[in-house]
Amino acid sequence: MFVLHITNYPTFEKILFMIKIIEIGILFCTIISCGYLFQLENDKILTEKIEAELNSKNKTVDFPKVADFEWDSLIIIGPYSQVEKIEEELNLNLINIRQNGIRYSDFYDLVVFLKDKKSVKIIELKRAMTPLSTVIDKDKSIFVKGNKGIIRLAE
Repeated sequence: MFVLHITNYPTFEKILFMIKIIEIGILFCTIISCGYLFQLENDKILTEKIEAELNSKNKTVDFPKVADFEWDSLIIIGPYSQVEKIEEELNLNLINIRQNGIRYSDFYDLVVFLKDKKSVKIIELKRAMTPLSTVIDKDKSIFVKGNKGIIRLAE
């Protein structure tokens, strides 16, 4: 016969302690996951607009005309690039794109629109851009589709 003694039950203090430990664990997980919550995602509509311009007769895209939101410059990040390294080299705030898969992918180039050195929007263009490790001012961000479909900065 099985007899349950009252001493085997956890005390009220033990229960409170366990609840606090669980709450701390949940809080810790929430704080850690916040870095993943506020990541920018590919703007598919803007990507389609830019690709349509590049595939038009003049094969030119004037980013300031197509990108109708607040931005002052852009950068192009190529495949297998480390966002943290670019962020450090160019003195930019790219924390909201660090989890983007560009580090592990060669399917696209990442165009990052900046406002006051902080990323505000990204687009993933099929591998045809010429990655530049420099910040391009908004007024100079006109691109041309050249030979073999390579997209380069207009001169």
